[in-house]
Amino acid sequence: MNNPQSKTICFFNSNKAWGGGEKWHLTTCKEFQRRGFKTILVTNMQSQIAVKGIQEKQDVYRFRVGNLSFLNPIKILVMMMFFRSQNVDTIVMNLPSDLKLAGIAAKLAGVKKIIYRRGMPHPLRNTWLNRFLFTKILTHVIVNSKEIGRSLKQGNESWFPEDKMVLIYNGVDTSKPVDKSRKLYEKDEQEIIIGNAGRLTEQKGQKYLVEMAKLLKADGIKFKVLIAGEGELRGELQKMIDEQGLKNEVKLLGHVNDMPAFFNSLDVFVFTSLYEGSANTLIETLQYGVPTIAWDVSSNPEIIEDGVTGFLVGLGDVVRVVKILVNLKKDSVLSSKISQVGTVKVNQIFDSSKNLDALSKLLNY
Repeated sequence: MNNPQSKTICFFNSNKAWGGGEKWHLTTCKEFQRRGFKTILVTNMQSQIAVKGIQEKQDVYRFRVGNLSFLNPIKILVMMMFFRSQNVDTIVMNLPSDLKLAGIAAKLAGVKKIIYRRGMPHPLRNTWLNRFLFTKILTHVIVNSKEIGRSLKQGNESWFPEDKMVLIYNGVDTSKPVDKSRKLYEKDEQEIIIGNAGRLTEQKGQKYLVEMAKLLKADGIKFKVLIAGEGELRGELQKMIDEQGLKNEVKLLGHVNDMPAFFNSLDVFVFTSLYEGSANTLIETLQYGVPTIAWDVSSNPEIIEDGVTGFLVGLGDVVRVVKILVNLKKDSVLSSKISQVGTVKVNQIFDSSKNLDALSKLLNY
């Protein structure tokens, strides 16, 4: 093995908002630093990952990056010189805009491993620029689900370099026992506590939780729905909750710092996202032993096995969700079995240390 400090790994993420991709980049940057490597984190100006990176004592550099930055030769030159000055051996990028600017600059700077991590199952357009970037610039493409790999190849089979693609799932730290010491909410004995966590956006589909709650209340079931997260749809969701007379049953908690206490408060987690690359939240619910219901879409079936580690239902089928919730409330044995099998799957497939070992092997480190 080469001396880790002889090489620099650059994690390049220009997204201004915080999300799963940003969490992965920061966590992975920290872990490789912990393993003895020289790492740097390159971000956009005024981005959340920059703030968190500085708080975590990472080596953070900030540049102005936009979708058209790659058209500015001066910006490419600046990035190229930066990579050379930092002795960057490997770069791992996050957004298409990162790939276009930093990927080209890294190639010109002689960076040996130029890696793009694709985190969402959006189709890849068959354009001259994409063919150039994926065949001539990139050395590897990391996908965190089989579904993302499928979406990249679909319609591009004649040219897409499938041999460059590597599947590395998201993961959680399984080395420490799950903290069950505290709860965010202490329930009434007759209640069923249903949780959801994510940005309050159209993609995350929290409106279905309001529909579900309306049916539960009409059936006379005692329950609480706890929704963790902030976003642009908060006002709209609160209005829906109020109009349906559900303000006592459905609570928008906003940003929750203590997620272990949140997960420990739940009987069931209902994941309403319309699409995901590989949902960290689903993996975390398995880790905490919370039975989970999710739509049978996107990469969800790679994490949730219907009837084994959770339940999959057709997109928008809130009637089916309610039936499963009622059944779980009655059948504690089923709920316990689902929890146990889910925890085993996390240890086998979604262990962050094992998955970062796979990344280290990819980098020949």
